[in-house]
Amino acid sequence: MHIQLPLFLLPLTVGWILQIIKIIVDYFQGEKFWLDRFFAAGGFPSVHSGLSTSLLTSIWYFYWTNWPYFAIALIFSILFWYDAANVRYQAGKHAQIINKMRNQLSDILNPSVCSTLGEKLKERLWHTFQEVVGGIVLSAIITLWIIYLGNFYWISFK
Repeated sequence: MHIQLPLFLLPLTVGWILQIIKIIVDYFQGEKFWLDRFFAAGGFPSVHSGLSTSLLTSIWYFYWTNWPYFAIALIFSILFWYDAANVRYQAGKHAQIINKMRNQLSDILNPSVCSTLGEKLKERLWHTFQEVVGGIVLSAIITLWIIYLGNFYWISFK
């Protein structure tokens, strides 16, 4: 029996696997195990980069000779890699500075005034270069592994 699945399921599956790996890595780095982390940004591996790499790898594998699809996926992936390692990195650093300033102001000002400062900003938005590269490499390997297993079990993605 031959089952054909839509191609978009492959990168989504890889994304879920990378999120699970991220939770495990965080746990072994001493962070508490919490399911909210499943939907959180930042850390190793970069799911942000992994999703785009999985899509790029899938298109490369199935449509290599059809250059427009591959070119679009490549440009899309480069933008995601850059965003994960640079733009979001800077946003996380800005959040750290703003939160530090907020804490310093709360020590100086009246508590009623401090309540107007708002909630603490999320600082863990970013990835290091190594986390982005890890997401790229892991997602390419996992994507090819799923394609290989799919071919072995008569499942195709197209």
